Amino acid sequence: MKSLFKSLVLMAVSVFTLNSVQAQNVHYVESPTTIDNGTTLTVCGKIAGLGNNKGVTITITTTATISTECTNPGGNVAPGQSKTETISRTKEFTSDKNGNVSFCLSTLELAAGACPNGKWVGRVTDVSFVNTVVKVNGNVIN
Repeated sequence: MKSLFKSLVLMAVSVFTLNSVQAQNVHYVESPTTIDNGTTLTVCGKIAGLGNNKGVTITITTTATISTECTNPGGNVAPGQSKTETISRTKEFTSDKNGNVSFCLSTLELAAGACPNGKWVGRVTDVSFVNTVVKVNGNVIN
């Protein structure tokens, strides 16, 4: 009787361990695509291996170079300064019954670079994005 009970316990542990391992095999079904919208960046993709109906946090991080033009009180336009900063965006998703998540995240609009003084108005004319990374629950997946 004891050996039957031990076998059942070991079998139950094996099943739970197997499910846990499978749920940790997070991978891309569709590699992420990036869309440069001019002043924002959108990253979309599809991942699997999350487990059924599980919460997942997806974060995109990128380096943005922001080009600015400045307008003085007389209406004359002068090139502003460029600035570079690292930006990120995070969103919570829930996997479907098959452990998949399709996602799209966009960066927020960025502030203009510096103008000569407070009377000038800065406007973002373009943003270029490089070194974009996608993290799932804090981990980069391949």
